[in-house]
This record gives sequence, structure tokens and C-alpha cells, in this order.
Amino acid sequence: MRTHGVDVSHWEGAIDWTVASKWVPFAYFKCTDGIGLFDNTYLSNMRGCQAAGLPFAPYHYFEPSVDPIKQAQLFVQRAGDVHGRYIADFEEPGTNLPAKYLAFLQQVEQLTGRKPAIYIRASFWNENVKPHPTWAHEYELLVAHYTIKHSPILPIGWDKWIIWQYCEDSYYFPGCQSACDGNWFNGSIDQMRQWFGNYKEVTPPPARPYQLRSLFNGLHIRQLPSTAGKELGHLAKGEIVDVEELGGHAVWIRHARGWSAVEIEGYRYMEAVK
Repeated sequence: MRTHGVDVSHWEGAIDWTVASKWVPFAYFKCTDGIGLFDNTYLSNMRGCQAAGLPFAPYHYFEPSVDPIKQAQLFVQRAGDVHGRYIADFEEPGTNLPAKYLAFLQQVEQLTGRKPAIYIRASFWNENVKPHPTWAHEYELLVAHYTIKHSPILPIGWDKWIIWQYCEDSYYFPGCQSACDGNWFNGSIDQMRQWFGNYKEVTPPPARPYQLRSLFNGLHIRQLPSTAGKELGHLAKGEIVDVEELGGHAVWIRHARGWSAVEIEGYRYMEAVK
């Protein structure tokens, strides 16, 4: 069983997570890059996911030419030490990568008390990270492999994956105006929520009733949806009523006080409240 999710950054722009959470079960998103970049959508993504109860995790884009300890410290400082998961994005070639990676990972774990997960491509890891570290399998794997096959190719050192990024810049979801990367979590939705560790069930606010506003002072309120109906009273100009029912040969509404005309023979008496 697999559960679908997304990863995003500033490239996707502002995202409405209230809308997105109805379609996307989880997300992870960029927080920092090296020691000089803090993603300008990180806070809005984090707060949006928190408000929507959506499981999420921050990730750091690792720069091999920069001190790994300083990178880890900045990442945790910016992301905060309260998340259930932290992700290290290893994509850039460099020298002495295994030692630099391990220093970064251990520092993040020391600062947060949580072992980070690693995001990589098999082709990059196998060609650039040498000698292949024996500690690799100790870290959970987020693997990038864009293929139509049922399973991804894994890098040397792993025999299983936790998240598979299966497509790049080609997945659309409601609440986001740009295409992003599609991902599979290797498990059920309950297992995914447990892995991220910050799922929160959110009770949606009650739906607001459909409302109309009177355009005229003294708009008739009648017993039936007809001009022949007994007059019960009047609506003042600008008065708003909740719609309980539609009816009549023209357009009428029933509200708490009776029936009022919305439109008769093309003449409008009321308007929708936005």
C-alpha cells in the first residue's frame, strides 16, 4: 500500500493548504540551502500545514563547499527543533562527501533528538559518494527516480525506501498554481501519519449558509412564492437573510420570515452575499 504526497519550495509560490489538504495527504518542503538561503515560503508552508493538520517535514539542501556543522545549525535554527522528521537533500557533487554528510546528519540529530532522513538519487549517490559509507542504511531513504516502473532503483547501501519521488515538476494539485514533484509514501495513510509524527485532525468550520441581500427598501415578504401570496412583512434595503429553499414560477426564496422574490421577469430584487 502506498500514500501519495508532494514536495514543494519557493518555486511553487503561495499554496492554499486549507484547499490542498483535502487532496494531498502529506507534504515536505524546503527550509534552508547552505548557510545563505532561507526559503521565503517555508513559514507560510509550515503554518498552512499546521493549521490544516497536514503531516509535513522540512528539508535542507546541502552545499558540500560549506561547513556541514554550520549548515546543520542553521537548518535547525530556522526549521525549529519541534518537528517529527527532518530531511537532508544531498544532490551536489564535492570532495569528501561521506564525512561531510555524516557530520551534518549527526549534528541535526544532536540538536533535535531525531535521526534525519536522506533524500538522494541512486545515480548521484553511486557515482559521487565514495567510498560508499557503511552507515548509510541507518538513515531512512527518500529516493528520487522518475520512471513508469512500479518501484525505484535504490542507491548502494539501502534495500528499502520510505518515500519515492516519482515525478518532477509535473504534478498539479488544488490550492497550488504551479506543478510540483509527486511522491509515494511506502505505506498506508495511518503509517504515513505516524512516520511524520505531526498529524492533527482538524474539525472544519461549519458551512456558512447561502445568503441574499435585499436591493430595495420594503421588499415584500409573502406566505407563498407568488405575488398572490399573503403579505407577512417587508425587508429593508441591505437586509440579509439565509436561504432555506428556492421555489415559485419566478425565482423566490424561503427564509426564516417567509418568501421573498429574487427575480421576476428579468427584474432583480436581491443579490448574493459574497
